[in-house]
Amino acid sequence: MTAALLLGVLQGVFEWLPVSSEGVVSASYSYFFDKSFEDAVQFALWLHIGTVPSVLVVFRRDCVGIVKEVVALRPRPGRGPSPFLTFLFVATLVSAPIGLGLLIGLEELSARVGASAMAVVGALMLVTGYMQLRSKESGERGRDDLSVLDGVVAGIGQGLAVLPGLSRSGTTVALMLARRIDRREALALSFLMSVPASLGASLWAGLSDGFALSGEAIVSAAIAFVVGLVAIRAFMVVADKVNLGGFIIFFGLVVFVGGMWQAI
Repeated sequence: MTAALLLGVLQGVFEWLPVSSEGVVSASYSYFFDKSFEDAVQFALWLHIGTVPSVLVVFRRDCVGIVKEVVALRPRPGRGPSPFLTFLFVATLVSAPIGLGLLIGLEELSARVGASAMAVVGALMLVTGYMQLRSKESGERGRDDLSVLDGVVAGIGQGLAVLPGLSRSGTTVALMLARRIDRREALALSFLMSVPASLGASLWAGLSDGFALSGEAIVSAAIAFVVGLVAIRAFMVVADKVNLGGFIIFFGLVVFVGGMWQAI
């Protein structure tokens, strides 16, 4: 139960930071509880089942608006989905095959790199940290100015972020900032577009590894949900004021060195 508590808290906190929660959770599970890389990553994916409801609660007005728009859509001449809904649809459509392909390939990656797997996670966290340090200033575009290309770019970033160590929120927000989208809007979009992707990944892990039937895994997900509700609100308040690039690089170096040490 110690593992359930620790990993649930880590997922609830790091899911919203531009730090790979998957990388943090999988590294912690591997190092502190002597789990294989594959098992650690699968459990990290499963814990998204706890933080997805946090997004639905915090952004409930946006979610209700999305549902209402989908229900109200009619094949009328000259009328189509809003740029906001189109963005979310395109981002999900693009990220799904990329993410699924990488999920399937994680087992082969684990077999190829063996004990050096966590060093790869650390290296990807260094990439995340670099993206944060190089992150552009906030743009001026809002959700009414979104284009199909914005959805494609964000979807590619989200799909690639299935790799443990590459932050989903950090990657997608950095790409949206490069597209001159307002920072707070980019954060909200990143969290909203994560719902179908994170839910799909967690169900994949839960059903394939049996976490959905494990009491300890369910408790850990519940802890992630409760902690996530508090953490996401706190992060939205300070998001414009804090750049975590340096911290991410430091943490990535620790994971990288630890992974290399395991491999020796």
